[in-house]
Amino acid sequence: MRNHIRLLGRKDYQQLPGLRSLDYVLMFIPVEPAFLLALDKQPELITEALKNNIMLVSPTTLLVALRTIANLWRYEHQSRNAQHIADRASKLYDKMRLFVDDMSAIGQSLDKAQDNYRQAMKKLASGRGNVLAQAEAFRGLGVEIKREINPDLAEQAVTQDEEYRLRSIPEGRQDEHYPNDERVKQQLS
Repeated sequence: MRNHIRLLGRKDYQQLPGLRSLDYVLMFIPVEPAFLLALDKQPELITEALKNNIMLVSPTTLLVALRTIANLWRYEHQSRNAQHIADRASKLYDKMRLFVDDMSAIGQSLDKAQDNYRQAMKKLASGRGNVLAQAEAFRGLGVEIKREINPDLAEQAVTQDEEYRLRSIPEGRQDEHYPNDERVKQQLS
């Protein structure tokens, strides 16, 4: 038995490349009474076997050893899976952070676009001298048009232009430099 322990120890099976194994090789002794007698006469066999990375097993201990090994492999597999999960979670977090940054940038761009839209619409259809009111004034001067501008928007623009002009006329100064409401309406219609 001692010679077989030494022989197995020199073969170094547990170090074979590509083999996923424990640090020990199991040496099965099929005859339980012979195993117990050998250990009774030479108890140092267990220590010598362990020094050579050999684990002595008999019919009564084989199943326990194999279940222990199976559990160790399962835990090792779970540990590897946990590392993969952690790696994926890290990558997902990084992608999510980039996505959130992009969404924030899109939100800021939409806000800016909305502000620009409001400013453009203000110039187009509200306030003194807005573009639509000026364009509608051309119609009042006899300019031929092919298609009418959206009537609701044009009317709103003209009304806002008139209101702005009326508010800006100094009290008692409604002459030809500051036409009154009726003259403005006549020119613009």
